[in-house]
Amino acid sequence: MMKVHFYLWGGTILDQIRIVGDIWSGKFQPTLTGNRIVDTALLNQFKTRLMDWLSTNRIEVEVNIDHHFSMQHTDTNPTLYLIDSQIIADVGDHTLQPINYLPIKHQSLLHANPAELFQALINYFKAAQQEQS
Repeated sequence: MMKVHFYLWGGTILDQIRIVGDIWSGKFQPTLTGNRIVDTALLNQFKTRLMDWLSTNRIEVEVNIDHHFSMQHTDTNPTLYLIDSQIIADVGDHTLQPINYLPIKHQSLLHANPAELFQALINYFKAAQQEQS
């Protein structure tokens, strides 16, 4: 299978996707359900379904869950963050401007269903690719 490269804004090739649905450290520690075991299971199931879709679409990229997300510790490598929309609302969209991210509906995480995100990912990759042209 041929590897397909996808670009982030700024022209770098996407290296990884990090899912932010709950945060275990720092002053701000939002959760999905309030139960760490349930939250971890939901995020793992969301990740697995997302990885299946990426694989089906020949997108080879590392996918991780980021339980310790912090703007002070964001990766310097080409990362696309998928962040719970409730976290975005709490921290403010302007705070996240330095990173590449897409919002995830809170309900999608609670149902471990990334399907609503697929079109947003396609649109994001297309727009970043066009920037390369």
